[in-house]
Amino acid sequence: MADRICWNCGAKNAPDARFCTNCQSYLGWDTGSGDSGGDSGGGAGDEAKTATGSDTRPGGEAAGAGVGSGSTATEGVPDVHVGGDDRSGDAGGDDDAGGSAGEAAAIGTAPAPGSPDVTVATPEVTLRPDGPARVELAIENPTKVVDGYDVEMVDPPDWLELVGPEVHLMPGASDDVELSLVMRPGPMVVAQRAELTLRISSQEDARRYAVADLVVHVPAYGPRVGITASPALIRLEDAGDGSFTLTLDNRSANHPQRLTLAGKDPEDVVDFRFSTSTIEVGPGSTADVRVEFSAPQPPPGQQRNRQLAVAATDDEGPIPATITLVQSTAAAPVDAPITLRIQPSTIRLDDAQDAEFDVLVDNRGGHSGVTVALTGVDPEQRLSFAFIPARFVAAPGKVTKARGLVRAEPPPPGSQATHPFTVVATDGASDASGDAMLEMTSSAAAIATAELRANPERLDLGHHRQGQFTVEIDNRRGVRPLNVAISGRSDDGAVRAMFAPASVVVAPGAIGYSRVSLTSPHPPSGQQATRRLHVTASDGSQDLETSVEIAQVRPNRRPTVGRWLIALGAALVIVGALLLPWFIDLPRPELNPIAIAQDILTSTGLQSEFVEGPLRILLVVLAVLMLFGIAGKDGGLSRKTAVLIVLLAAGYLVFLAATPEMTLSALDIGLPFVWIGAALAYAGGILVRMKD
Repeated sequence: MADRICWNCGAKNAPDARFCTNCQSYLGWDTGSGDSGGDSGGGAGDEAKTATGSDTRPGGEAAGAGVGSGSTATEGVPDVHVGGDDRSGDAGGDDDAGGSAGEAAAIGTAPAPGSPDVTVATPEVTLRPDGPARVELAIENPTKVVDGYDVEMVDPPDWLELVGPEVHLMPGASDDVELSLVMRPGPMVVAQRAELTLRISSQEDARRYAVADLVVHVPAYGPRVGITASPALIRLEDAGDGSFTLTLDNRSANHPQRLTLAGKDPEDVVDFRFSTSTIEVGPGSTADVRVEFSAPQPPPGQQRNRQLAVAATDDEGPIPATITLVQSTAAAPVDAPITLRIQPSTIRLDDAQDAEFDVLVDNRGGHSGVTVALTGVDPEQRLSFAFIPARFVAAPGKVTKARGLVRAEPPPPGSQATHPFTVVATDGASDASGDAMLEMTSSAAAIATAELRANPERLDLGHHRQGQFTVEIDNRRGVRPLNVAISGRSDDGAVRAMFAPASVVVAPGAIGYSRVSLTSPHPPSGQQATRRLHVTASDGSQDLETSVEIAQVRPNRRPTVGRWLIALGAALVIVGALLLPWFIDLPRPELNPIAIAQDILTSTGLQSEFVEGPLRILLVVLAVLMLFGIAGKDGGLSRKTAVLIVLLAAGYLVFLAATPEMTLSALDIGLPFVWIGAALAYAGGILVRMKD
């Protein structure tokens, strides 16, 4: 037979056991059940019958009204509470669900069935050091056995202790339990709000438990912060700055206190500087604040007492502390008069008009600061002065330096000038002065050391009329800026030049540039010409000069034109001889030499086409010879063939007019083309010969 599972705690028992060996619960409620011999899952579904005939299983499932076959409910059986709830359900519940709930209770994932019902009557309590805090609980035992319960805190703070009586309850009984929360002896407990968890566990089965939440308030208590100044008496000799320390004591309070610090004196002349003006002192602790102050010193040889009041203010008001300040000064010493000197005493300027120098005011023999004002004086009244600062305090025991600036007009170029001057320092009662000398030298004019260059120095324009080059004004050896106007002219006056820019300012040590664009007329055809353009840079008093050689050549285009005319003339001759008719109303003759020869042999008389055909072929041959004349140096072949072509064409007309058998008709465009082409070729031959 299978083990019998306790409906209350889920423990396994012998099949014939009547009471649970773990919790002593009665196991006979299932007597007569048809499933009493089931497996562990059926055991978890054993029923607890109530007086009304309804039953509640440990897993929370309701069973049917009848148990087994024809069994009746047992009278006088109390209700069973699991986990603190009365649970009932419809008939026909699943026994497997009861088994799952029993297994969950066994592994501790949730309170086991039969856990107590707990109600906290005081969910929030206040705990003070002078007494415990009372916590009231109502605990109900839902099981059918007598059980005791332990009440303990889950993860309690170290300073808290829970005191309570032993709790034992009859089955189904409940009771009010009063617990005490007390502070353990030891360090001070800070004011706080602590959230606690109480665990009420069965003494019989620790898996049956309940948890309850509790909030514990620890109120703030303790006096206000105590304030102490150290030292309370401060002595200063020949000094105005001092310091002291404020100690803020919060050791008797369990809560932090925030304070604002301030200080004052009756005369309101002391300046207080706190390391922090607002501070929060933690509970049960102290804090130190360093206070620095500055107080005006009494007159020499006197003593003055001051009461310094410092207050730390919280929400209730200020908490005062008093410090006594005793200040004394030594008797005033005798001051020696100030002296002044200029460094350097001789100032040399080369090609400049401004110079800087140092003014040294010596107050090493004095014991107090002297306010002085600086001025500059020169006998010639040619200098102007500036001082930085112009008015200042000469510190005692030190040499105070000021910066001076002197300006003068430079002498003429190539000359020197000397200017003496004096710097005076006055304090309103006495004066101190120092002398110096300004020596100025002006170098020669910038144009005297400058150079003017053309780049390039020779400009080859070739067949063109226009060109460009650059003019360089070299002032690298100069110490003054150079301002020059640039102009240019050629020997024959034929060259026009434009300068961009026409006026150039060149800084010392630099090179200035001007771009020159020129236009030069062509020389005679086929000749080469050389011109020289002279460029001048003038500053109004002196001039710098350079020149550029301009080379040009004018090409002879007549041979080229002549060759084109020869080619055109030859083309016209060929077109007129081969393609165009020579006479109106007469067809163009056959030009095939073989056909012409056959016609002559078979003809019985002289015909014009016997002459015109061979003549046309001859003219084409001469036109080709005319083209060969292009390669000649003087065009002689072209001219000769052109004359021969004209003579042949004219002779053919004479032949036609003189021969009775021939008919001279009106001319068409063919022969004019031949004559025009011959004339053009002849003219081209003449142009080829004209090389100069």
